[in-house]
Formats: sequence, C-alpha cells, structure tokens
Amino acid sequence: MIQLKGLDISNNAIRELPGNIGELRSLVSLNAYNNQIRNLPPSFLSLSALQQLDLSGNKLTALPSGIYNLFSLKEINFDDNPLLRPPVEICKEKQLYTIARYLQRADERDEKILEKIFKIVANNITKANFEFLCQKLNLAISETDKSTMSTVSLSETVHQVLDRWKTENLSVTTAALRDQLTRALTMIGAYEIMDKITALKLFTCAIKF
Repeated sequence: MIQLKGLDISNNAIRELPGNIGELRSLVSLNAYNNQIRNLPPSFLSLSALQQLDLSGNKLTALPSGIYNLFSLKEINFDDNPLLRPPVEICKEKQLYTIARYLQRADERDEKILEKIFKIVANNITKANFEFLCQKLNLAISETDKSTMSTVSLSETVHQVLDRWKTENLSVTTAALRDQLTRALTMIGAYEIMDKITALKLFTCAIKF
C-alpha cells in the first residue's frame, strides 16, 4: 500500500504502530487518535510526505527528536497525551517548529549532562567496580583497553571506554543511555558515584531552558 495517501485508525485501542509504517512514503494524512500508542517507531520519521497528523488521546510520553525532519507536516495534534518530552504546554500550541526547537535544545542538554556523568564516573570509580560496570553494560574490555590502562590513568581509560560504549549505541537516545548507566552503577553498589550524579540531576532540573 505504498501509494496510500490517507489512513485513519482512530478509536481502535491500538497499542503500537507497525515498525515498517515508514514504508508508506506517499502518506499525507494520518489519524490515530483515541488509541493506546506509547511510542513512535523509528521508521515513522521516514513519512516525508506527511502533512496532517493527529495522535491525540494516546499514551505518548516522548516524541522523537527527528520529528523536525518531517518538513511537509503542517497540522499536528498531540493533545491528551501524558507528554514529558516535550511537555504538554509546548505541544498544545500545535507548532512543529516550537516542538522541534524544544527537542533540539533538550538533546543538547542531555549530551552535556551525559558527558558530565562520564567525568564523574571516570574520576571516582575503582578498578574493580569499573570491571563490574563493564559486565553490567555488556561492554567488553579489549586488549587495547588493557594495554592502555598500563600507560594512562584509570580515569582516562574509563572515559575512553564509556565514549566507545556511547558510539556503539548511536540508535539509543542520550537519555536512555544515561538511565542505563545509572541503573548499572546502582547494581554494582557505586553509591558514592550515584550521590554525585543525583546531585547533578537535581541541579540541572532546577535550571529551566
């Protein structure tokens, strides 16, 4: 159905959009209001012809950062969703530019926060805990990493490994990487590090942007 231009699947208690919905390259109008959709699949951002979108009355908590790539989108409605990213007050204006601008700034902010968390971990973790952390993140310590550890400081090695972990997970959002890292730190009992990260989160939450 790649020539389909209009699709209305509203009022059907649908929980998710099909992962290959992006193949509907000719789709101009999509109405999926009053369902139970919690997130949008990555391929959704391939709907380059989309001009009208109504996802009101669902369970969306976040919109994909790449939504600004849907240049043809003119009419949008995300009302009655428990949105946090961006918040409801941003979406109620129904302006793609406003939403995209918020998400762009949020992404930049998340990048800075993750970098600060990397520094906190690198400067405070012990060698034993670092090895446990790598296990929890399913991150193998290569022979290069081991040889590097003998020539540079532990903090430098940790930072390099965390940077590589981030690069290997480019399909994962920065916020999701942050949450995954903090969960792993909690699991290995790195409570002093977690206290520092919690303090950083409280500080950044107090800053409006």
